[in-house]
Amino acid sequence: MVEAALTIRIGHFISIDHLILGTALPNYIQRMGPGNDADVIPFAMRSWEQVEKGFSSGDINAAFMDIAQAMYLFGKGLAISMLMFTHRAGSKIIVPELIQNLSDFKGKSVLIPHRFSVQHMLMHRLLGAGRLQVADSGDAKERVGIEPVPCPLMPEMAKADLDGDIAAFICPAPFDGDHVKRTGFRPLLDSRDLWRDHPGSVFVVHQDLLETKAENLALMINCLLDGARRLDLYMSLDTAEEGIDKISASFLGLSVDEMKKALKASGITYRPELLVPDMDILNIVLDYMRTTMAVMPAETDLDGFMRPEFIRTALLEN
Repeated sequence: MVEAALTIRIGHFISIDHLILGTALPNYIQRMGPGNDADVIPFAMRSWEQVEKGFSSGDINAAFMDIAQAMYLFGKGLAISMLMFTHRAGSKIIVPELIQNLSDFKGKSVLIPHRFSVQHMLMHRLLGAGRLQVADSGDAKERVGIEPVPCPLMPEMAKADLDGDIAAFICPAPFDGDHVKRTGFRPLLDSRDLWRDHPGSVFVVHQDLLETKAENLALMINCLLDGARRLDLYMSLDTAEEGIDKISASFLGLSVDEMKKALKASGITYRPELLVPDMDILNIVLDYMRTTMAVMPAETDLDGFMRPEFIRTALLEN
């Protein structure tokens, strides 16, 4: 992997969960200086499967990915390390207008971004609270199906759901926007209503980069934290600092007004102190998905997965 020593190739989604990458890259390129703009190459992706394949093929050596998927891949032997959370909370559960309560989910399906996603865990907890059977357990008319679907396809599937088979889907902005409401769907819950400040995506890197690009990663974490602070300030004070509103809107493919509305409505937070890796948080997700959901392999071991020294150093420097 000679190229990995030269370039950090980051897989990510065009979503609010990964927005700090959009705010960090211009700052990173500027601080690296002229001629170093190819040091980091972002790759916009459409599904978690594509992210996994990117790591396996060597097309990417870093990514913003769901914490559950990252833990699963690490447990399966992929040599990645988690450097930081990229946000907390921020997804919405969207339902058709005909859905009035959880019992209306029976006999229908819910869409999740990936089997190994925190959104899957949150949806599972919601269904459990309503004492609803999941997947293929019980009578077909009484159960609720779980269908992994890439977030960009969820609004399209909702629009095409003429038979009313979809009870809900869970996703971050911009896939939960006004265009979804025009299909007859509406927000039911914010994900923070199920778990306040829950984890979501994390920044992970191939462990080769910890040796070959340690200084660059340290700078990247500094820039990501700076972007997080600026977004947090923008959301709390409603004032834009140095064009962060335009940078954020461009990253999400929205107008400034649409981006601002999405941020305000999302319930997402980028507070820097919440972005530090936390083993207690990881264990909550891991234990629930290993035991209650029985989707995570029982032998999954996170020893060596977290590398919090980068973000802790950056927090001390700022």
